[in-house]
Order: sequence, then C-alpha cells, then structure tokens
Amino acid sequence: MDMQTIRHNCRLLYYLTQIPVFCLSQDGSICFTYPRLVGMDLFPLPRMPKKLPRKGTAPLPVLFMEYSAYYSAGLSFPAADGCFSLHFGPCLFSRLSDREFKQAFPELSVLSPGSRYTLMSALPVMEQEYFYNYLSLACCLFFREQINTEDIMEANDLITPAPIPAAVQKTLFHRRESSAFHTPYSYEKNLLDAVRAGDLIRAKECMNELSLTGKPGILSANPLRHAQNLFIAHITQITRAAIEGGAEEDMAYAMSDSFIQASEKCTSITRLLTLRDQATCEFTAAAAKAKGITTHSPAIRRAVNFINNHQQEKICLSDIAHAAGLSKDRFSHLFRQEMAISPMEYLNRKRVETSKSLLTVFQYSISEVSMILAFSSQSHYISVFKKYTGMTPRQYRDSF
Repeated sequence: MDMQTIRHNCRLLYYLTQIPVFCLSQDGSICFTYPRLVGMDLFPLPRMPKKLPRKGTAPLPVLFMEYSAYYSAGLSFPAADGCFSLHFGPCLFSRLSDREFKQAFPELSVLSPGSRYTLMSALPVMEQEYFYNYLSLACCLFFREQINTEDIMEANDLITPAPIPAAVQKTLFHRRESSAFHTPYSYEKNLLDAVRAGDLIRAKECMNELSLTGKPGILSANPLRHAQNLFIAHITQITRAAIEGGAEEDMAYAMSDSFIQASEKCTSITRLLTLRDQATCEFTAAAAKAKGITTHSPAIRRAVNFINNHQQEKICLSDIAHAAGLSKDRFSHLFRQEMAISPMEYLNRKRVETSKSLLTVFQYSISEVSMILAFSSQSHYISVFKKYTGMTPRQYRDSF
C-alpha cells in the first residue's frame, strides 16, 4: 500500500470518528497527522514493540492505556514506500480540566491556553468498546481482512470472564422473594423521551412516576454512595438524550461534568435527589432551547451556527452578516426581530456561557478565559460576565 492510499484512508477514518491519526516513518518522525492543529506533533507516541500480534497475514493493533486519562493504539505494516506505523488516539476516558490535561500530557504545557483548549476540545471522549470497533474497522480498511474486536482484545490480554451466573441468579432470587422489582424500562424511556423533546412538564411528571414504580438496583452497600452512583447513571442518560434533542455537545458535556462534580460534594441523599431534579430540568431546557433555534429563518440559523463555532475568534458584525448572507443593516434588523437581542449581545452571552465551563470544569484562570474567548481585555470580560450573571467570574467559580 503506497503513502497516498495510507493518507487517504487515514483522512477517511479521522473525518468519520474524530479520532486523531498519526503516520510515522521508520525512524519515528511524523509524516502527517489528522487533524492538523498546533501542538499535535507534541503528543507523546508510545514506542511500538518489536514483536507484534498477528492474525493470519495481518498485524493486530497494540493498545496503550494511561489509566488515569486516555488510551490509544499503534499499528505497523510494510508499505510500498517503506515501513510505516500508524498511531490512533489519544481518546479520553472523560473530559479533563486544564490542570489534568497538562498532567496527562506534560509536553503540551508549553502551548498557550488557547492552543491547549483547542486540542482538548478536538480529542474525543469514547468508551473502550467503541474504540475496539474503530480499530477493527481500521484493520479491515488497510488489510482487507476481517478482524474481530475479540481478536484485538485477546492479542492484548484484555479478555475478562463474564459475570458469575450464580451471582446473577442470587440477585434475581432476592428481588423476587422481597417483591423489590426493578423500575420498568418503559418508565425510564418515557423520561428520556421527554428530555429529548424538551418537554419540561412531561419530564417532571416522569420523575414523579419513576419514584412510584419499582426500585433501582443496589449499586453500593453504602446508601450515600449508592445514591451517587445512581445520580451519575441518571446524568449520563439525560446528557445523551439532551444531545439527541439538539443541545450543543460541548455545553451538554460541560453541564454533565459540573453536575457530577457537584454530586461529589453532597453529604445527604435528599440533596442528591434535589440536584437530580435540577439537572433533569436544565438538560430538558437545553433541548427545548435548541429546538427553538431551528424555528428561525435560514439566515439567522446560519448566523447562530457561525457565532457558536467562532466564539474564540475576534469577529465583528460584518463577519456574522456575511455568514448569514445578508447586508449588515438587513441582518441586524432581522436578528433583533427573531432573537429579541442584537447579534453582538448574543455573541457575548454565548461567550459568557462557554466561559462558565472553562472556569469550573477546565479550571482556567480569569485572564486565560478572557484570552481564549477573544475578549478585548480581562476587565472587559469581567464586566460582560457580571452584566449577564450578576456576579464576577471569581464569585461564580467560588460558588461551585
């Protein structure tokens, strides 16, 4: 396989999954990367072992895992232009704060906060099962040979025994003896459908119904830990439902991280239940808000998408009007008519909302946030933040 084909396949894999791909020459130098971002060449790439696992004539991927933060994989094969290796990843276990990101990737500490944030945002958060499926697809693409995920896991000593059937039967027996039946799936599905639809009234009704139908499984012998585990499972479900309903992914994941972190500080089950209800309402509202955007004219939807995707850049009214395909005067009038605020006000509000997660989840300093979101100065950022929230950025972060 020649380099042109390798590059073409790697580009397809990246655009399909957003998993970074590095192509390395025999001496270890980088031939190309996807995506092409400042700092990509600084990611640590594990050294490939001399002896590689194989199935038939095809080499199998070698998995590398940093259990505190991320995992990746390497694949070596001969090519017409020489011997090459591909490195897939990193894929994150979960979103990292800026401090955690620098700990996981110390080589990237030399980058500016804005460049680090861009790289953090570009890395996918992915369950390992999906990553194994991705590697199976990559093997098929490069070697035209069917490689199962079980082959990859077995070659990397990752096969684990199935749950003990006796333990499963024992749990079922105790449930039936005590009549403590699990909450029916249909009730959980009704709740997720309400969140997805942005129907706040129905979501509240479903929460009440859930408390009256069966009981969730026992996730810990410690009652508070049990409630926290249930809370995390609930947040995971409603986050996905809100995204499917149209909520912005970055915002939904930031909300998820913030609520889970808040749950860790709860010292009572009552407080956890209150936080659960609050989260359900906010995720449902996020889906409802997204559905409201889709009712606007195509020009305004183009403008909203442009603003959402360019919050980190210095953009002016004429830039947004150009993206909407309208003159500046016509665009300003139409935007106010449909959104009830000016375009620049909307931009500032979006930047303030984004800055909340940068302050609390990613733990950037106030000066770094103002620079990342292209405010003219730190004092300007503080002034805008206080205008829309009633508190300074420091006060907001201290409240978490």
